[in-house]
Amino acid sequence: MNTNHPEPSEEDHGKVVAAPRVHRLWAWIFPALAAAAGAWLLWSNWTSKGPEIQVHFTEAPGIQSGKTVLIYRGVTSGNVTGVSLNKGMDGVLVTIRLKAFASDLASEGTDFWIDQPVISLQQTTGLDSIIQGNSIQARMGAGASTTTFKGLSRAPLTPLDSPSLEISLRAPSIPFLGRGAPVYHKGVAVGLVRNKKIDKSGGTSLQVIIDKEHAHLVLDTSRFWILPATSLQFSARGASLDIAGLAALIQGGIAFDAFAPDGKPVEDHADFELAPQEFSARADGPRFKITFENAQGLLAGETRITYLGQPVGYIETLQVDSQRKLVDATARLEASFSPLLTSDSKFTLIRPSVSLRGVSGLETLISGAMIALESEGQGEPALQFVGNVGTEGIPQDGGVIVDVQAENLPNLDAGAPVYHRGLVAGEVLEKRMGEGEIPILKIQIHQEFQAALRTNSRFWRVAATSVSAGPGMLEAKIQGLSALLDGGIAFDAFEEPGNPASGTDNFQLFDSETAARAISEPIRIAFKNGQGLLAGKTALRYLGLPVGLVDSIRTTNGRVEVTARVNSGYEFLRRKGSIFAIVQAQVSLQGLTGLETILSGVYIECIPGTGSFTDGLFLGQSSSEPELLEREGLEIRITSQKTAIRAGAPIIYRDMTVGEITKKTLSADGKEIELTAVIDRKYQSLLRTNSHFWDAGGVEASIGFIKLKVKSQTLIAPDGKVAFANPSDPGDPVKPGHVFLLSDKPLK
Repeated sequence: MNTNHPEPSEEDHGKVVAAPRVHRLWAWIFPALAAAAGAWLLWSNWTSKGPEIQVHFTEAPGIQSGKTVLIYRGVTSGNVTGVSLNKGMDGVLVTIRLKAFASDLASEGTDFWIDQPVISLQQTTGLDSIIQGNSIQARMGAGASTTTFKGLSRAPLTPLDSPSLEISLRAPSIPFLGRGAPVYHKGVAVGLVRNKKIDKSGGTSLQVIIDKEHAHLVLDTSRFWILPATSLQFSARGASLDIAGLAALIQGGIAFDAFAPDGKPVEDHADFELAPQEFSARADGPRFKITFENAQGLLAGETRITYLGQPVGYIETLQVDSQRKLVDATARLEASFSPLLTSDSKFTLIRPSVSLRGVSGLETLISGAMIALESEGQGEPALQFVGNVGTEGIPQDGGVIVDVQAENLPNLDAGAPVYHRGLVAGEVLEKRMGEGEIPILKIQIHQEFQAALRTNSRFWRVAATSVSAGPGMLEAKIQGLSALLDGGIAFDAFEEPGNPASGTDNFQLFDSETAARAISEPIRIAFKNGQGLLAGKTALRYLGLPVGLVDSIRTTNGRVEVTARVNSGYEFLRRKGSIFAIVQAQVSLQGLTGLETILSGVYIECIPGTGSFTDGLFLGQSSSEPELLEREGLEIRITSQKTAIRAGAPIIYRDMTVGEITKKTLSADGKEIELTAVIDRKYQSLLRTNSHFWDAGGVEASIGFIKLKVKSQTLIAPDGKVAFANPSDPGDPVKPGHVFLLSDKPLK
């Protein structure tokens, strides 16, 4: 037992000892830390908030307050804090609290749009929003601070940076070019089509944006054109198909380049013209006009103008003038070819042609008609031209090209052959209407035949077939299959050859070779009756050979006046005293004459006179008066008080025909009948000054010792007969023009 420590009593409660104060301070540390963290969070949240902005949208699908976020460059830069309709109930007002680091988005020029799924041929965007929901996207501007914006209706084509250059392309009509279609410069994509619009005046235009790094490529001399998705080209190696690219194939495309030097950069919203094709864009020369009678195959904005086979321009517009019945084409050339627009320039419309010579203009079957330009650039500057229509239009060698005109052109197409003495010496290039509405054929003479073409050469139409008729002969000729289908013309010089012809010489086209050969001064002949005569058809003949042609026929003063021309070397037929007689088919007891005229038509037989040359009027006579048929021999006159003898009656000597009565007329005083007779040359020595002539016509019969003579024409001699005999003592030989008396009976 321990005596040093007494046991406590019941009233002893022990001793209270105070705990240390440091333990109580630890209890307040955690609340203080929590309060500090909350304060820090509040401060951090307050300092991280940017300004509050309002964006006006037409509609806001999928946008929710407190859930939808604002995205800039893929980073959440704000939150939607309110969505409401505006006062007019025609739009949506979206309130967005920006983050502090995104405060610069509250600047003028910033674009806001709703990012939602878009799947199209032009673009595919907003696929993330299918899972995460729609969001609002932003593209920062560079203006002053603002809190009110107008949202875009759709996502921009350049969502990160604003375009460096915006331009406008104008065109009368714009084909399918979708939003987002690429813009190329020398094959490199440098921009996009922003949209397509129609202004208040009805004009169409494209808004185009050019990337910042390529904006300097657009100059004030740049030319823009529509880039075809595909192009088909033909050449000697075959056909080739080019595809510009998948983007251009789907959306279309635009290309540009500067074809003129010394261009300057352009400002925003500059205007340019949009050409339909590259060669149209290159044609930046002055506008000029070409007038066509028939513009079949021409297309505005597409038809090319070629020079030496290369495209140098195009047709810009076409306008029909219903009053003049013409088509006016407005065209442009490349500036470097504008000096070719002179008064000597020629424009020929080229279309495909199929003939015996082959197929020409084949490329136009695919590319369409084209216009060939021919110019030496030597004339005065001009902006108004008359177009020609042809299938070739351009000489194929170094030959000469001349114009041949006629009042009425034959049915000849381009490519018809031109002959010289049976050889093909050239071809017809085109038909056109010249000045004064005179039809003209443009003809090319090949180089090897150029020397044969002279200033006095004559052109005539070559008939596909010709018929020649004569006694016991009927012949039909075909010039050739080419002439039969295409027709043809020929040329030759029928006089002493003149100087060589040049492209400035003009020629006349005659209907036939006979007409072309008739080159004399006109001969005027008057006929009582012109039955059977045809202008340009009826021939003049001398000794049975054709020597001229009737040029024209008209009636005047109750008679028919014929103008005729004769071939070179037969001008002597224009002498005084010449006789011109119409020869027709006749049936008589002597037989059938003029048989060839049944097929070839009547002709005019010519008998040359011995007088001086004259331009006066000749009196022609009908073939029913056989006195006009020439007989060579001694001409005399026989007079009578009255006689039934007529022209055509034979002159008999000892029952042999030795001559013929060629004319029957009244004497100047009207008291006698004069018969003009011709004694054949080989019998003229029988005729003497004392020869006795009598009427040997009529019928003589005898009954026993009674003789009876009937004075009348018979079927054998319908014109009568004249006989003569010489006395036993012949007189002197007779000179031309000697006069004899006609007796009723012969000498005893």
